[in-house]
Amino acid sequence: MIAAATGSCVAALLFGTGGNLAATVPAAGMIYQSVAFEAILTFGMVLLVLSMTNGPKLDSSSAPLAVGAYVMALGTMGGPFDGAAFNPARAFGPDFARWDFSTYWVYAVGSLIGVLVAVAIARFLRGPAKASEANAAMGNPLDS
Repeated sequence: MIAAATGSCVAALLFGTGGNLAATVPAAGMIYQSVAFEAILTFGMVLLVLSMTNGPKLDSSSAPLAVGAYVMALGTMGGPFDGAAFNPARAFGPDFARWDFSTYWVYAVGSLIGVLVAVAIARFLRGPAKASEANAAMGNPLDS
């Protein structure tokens, strides 16, 4: 959040606040729909990352490509609707530089809901992590 705020403040200093510094702002009258939409966007991204980088067959080498494709596709589709932040820090930076937090809660609440549901679904689908998987997550190779 510090980096997002710093970057947005530098952009405001250099270029002014034209275009609201690319702030994520929900469409007029669509606050609750925007919360749901952000929850769906975040849910999809978190479930994608957890599915690709967690488990005995770790395939994290293609995760950046998959996440980039996901952000490009859903950001292009959702950007005009609510800004498609996917991340409360991304929404915080421009709001901080403009000092307008009136709709920031939409992105914080939506992302929190999306993360909680994605983790619950991933745990339901995969079950709890095994000790060997936890060791692999810490950098120790899986036993063959």
